[in-house]
Amino acid sequence: LIRGTYNNEVKTTELDVLKPVMEADLLVLDDLGAEKTSEWVEETLNLIVNTRYNERRATIFTSNYPDLPPDTNPGVITLHDRIGFRMRSRLHEMCDFLDLEGADYRMLLSNEGVPALKRNWEERRLRGKLDQAGRTSRPAKAQLRGDGKADLKWSGGRAGSK
Repeated sequence: LIRGTYNNEVKTTELDVLKPVMEADLLVLDDLGAEKTSEWVEETLNLIVNTRYNERRATIFTSNYPDLPPDTNPGVITLHDRIGFRMRSRLHEMCDFLDLEGADYRMLLSNEGVPALKRNWEERRLRGKLDQAGRTSRPAKAQLRGDGKADLKWSGGRAGSK
């Protein structure tokens, strides 16, 4: 969305897009570290985080990467690896970190319930198929659920609930 503001045919500016993000009473930045790192992404994220930090605005970050110090566990991709020392340091200054473990609800078949999800999680943990980030070595599968009416009108795709 922000990158689209660099198109000469688009009348929206980068500030038009970023201002509501920086001024929201509460902002949730989901899946931190998932975006391909580039200088532009790093600068934009730093601007958002630092502005919100300086204005003491509530911000919730989520990530699937473990928060380990650099070089702690070779072979494991960490939050530090994905967002860098500076951003990780800022997050430690402004956030309380919580490690949450649980089953991936997206692994549920449509006719299964919560007990099956819990059983699946326990079986996977016992077999040692998870690395520290909670990821499996299997390729991801995805498909759109429902009628697709929950189009968010953004390049990230669609949202919906079951």
